[in-house]
Amino acid sequence: PNTVNSFQVLGAEGQLVLRQGNPGEPGIQGPPAFPWKWKGDVADYVALQAIETTLTPAMKGFAYRVVGGSQFPNSVMYWDGEAFYPFLSAFGAEGPRGLTPTITVGTIETLAEGEDAYLDIDATDPLHLVLNGGFPQGGEGEQGVPGGPGAIIGSPDVKPGLTPTQGSVLIWDDVNQWYDQAPYPGLAGPYGLSDADFSSGSNVSTGITVVATKTIPPQAFAWRPIVEGGMSAGSHVPSIGAGRVDVEVRIGSSAGQIVAFGAGFPSANAFRSTMIPHFGGPMTPGSSVGVIAPNTTVTLYVILKRNLGTSNYSWTNNGACMYIYCQPVFTP
Repeated sequence: PNTVNSFQVLGAEGQLVLRQGNPGEPGIQGPPAFPWKWKGDVADYVALQAIETTLTPAMKGFAYRVVGGSQFPNSVMYWDGEAFYPFLSAFGAEGPRGLTPTITVGTIETLAEGEDAYLDIDATDPLHLVLNGGFPQGGEGEQGVPGGPGAIIGSPDVKPGLTPTQGSVLIWDDVNQWYDQAPYPGLAGPYGLSDADFSSGSNVSTGITVVATKTIPPQAFAWRPIVEGGMSAGSHVPSIGAGRVDVEVRIGSSAGQIVAFGAGFPSANAFRSTMIPHFGGPMTPGSSVGVIAPNTTVTLYVILKRNLGTSNYSWTNNGACMYIYCQPVFTP
């Protein structure tokens, strides 16, 4: 009341200033808002733009939080089916701290099978909420889907407390009636020498000559060398059968346990001797001949040994080779 409304005219234009009216009556209740579908955080607006290229009108209601960046930090971005609608600075403002209520469990009852479960909160005292509820007893369920394979370790037929080691396999223990571990029974290796690892010599008179060595690293199990290979040598004899030089492989030194042998030819011509496993006597599964203890470094010696006559001999490393396999040894 008694408010002057101004009206100004300037040329062909006029301006009428009216006072703001009082609030009107509440309007008609609108339809429910489209439900939000919270999709989580994105690092910045650039990342949100990448997501926007994948959205369709059917995804209306998707909402994301833009965490940082120079555009829309700490804002909620609502997808309205065509574009993002921003709710700026929706995060980060600290509101007033409310009082913390206590929550206790009141009565929980067991209902009959088929009844509807319920859960109520007694908020008579807003600072002391009491949770009451009831849950129906379930019936017997259907047979479940078979599960996947279980762990071997911890099974009732495996040695209690067994901790597997690298390279081990399970082996049945008849005495204790359970599975225990043992080293892998297959061959390890090969460890080899090429012709460059062998020496050459001419007109040598000594009875034994070391022509190559090979050091084998420690193995986790007891093992026996299985040797293959060959090299060429010849004896300086005036006639066939007057002398012969052979190839031998021995453990630890030129006089150690023999593990491979290659017979020479009793003539002056160079002859290639083929190395094959040889232990100098009969063998049984439990024999200790040629066995290398677990976790032991060992060196094998390749020697030329004059086993017939007194003639000098020569040899060449051309085409010489040797390969060693570690054969695990188990006590039967």
